[in-house]
Amino acid sequence: MLKALLSVIPTNSMTCFKLPASLCKSIQSQLTRFWWDSNTEIRKICWVSWKRITKSKREGGLGLRDIQSFNDALLAKLSWRILKNAKCLLAKILLGKYCQDKSFLEVPVSSNTSHGWRGILIGRDFLLKQLGKTIGNGKETSLWNDPWLSLTSPKKPMGPPNQHTKDWLVSS
Repeated sequence: MLKALLSVIPTNSMTCFKLPASLCKSIQSQLTRFWWDSNTEIRKICWVSWKRITKSKREGGLGLRDIQSFNDALLAKLSWRILKNAKCLLAKILLGKYCQDKSFLEVPVSSNTSHGWRGILIGRDFLLKQLGKTIGNGKETSLWNDPWLSLTSPKKPMGPPNQHTKDWLVSS
């Protein structure tokens, strides 16, 4: 039974594609049925919420994964690999095809992109919410556009920049 249940989780597909929410809910439903129902014909009451079971063991849960969050994490992992190892074959091919004019962090989603590249960009967008930039000498960090103000969470300066300050770098 457990072996059949583990084959339900499509981890290989989740590393490349954003699964639809309905599919994630279906997988999650099968996982909950495994934990609470000993017989497939008789449905029982779930005495503990799924949210609590998916908490880490340190927080008092069982450490099971939330399927949608797991999918997002796998997509972010692939995006991080492309971002940090641009010399690997996968990164060379994808960046050569989709990132000719802009960098990986700035390329928009176009209408003719593949489903796999769309999933990678979803992971990239997930990363962008958490990425910050180290300043160094400040000559490569945009004052208004790069998140650089905080060590704990990415923050940008507020307010619209003046016409003459919109291209300033942190060093200026």
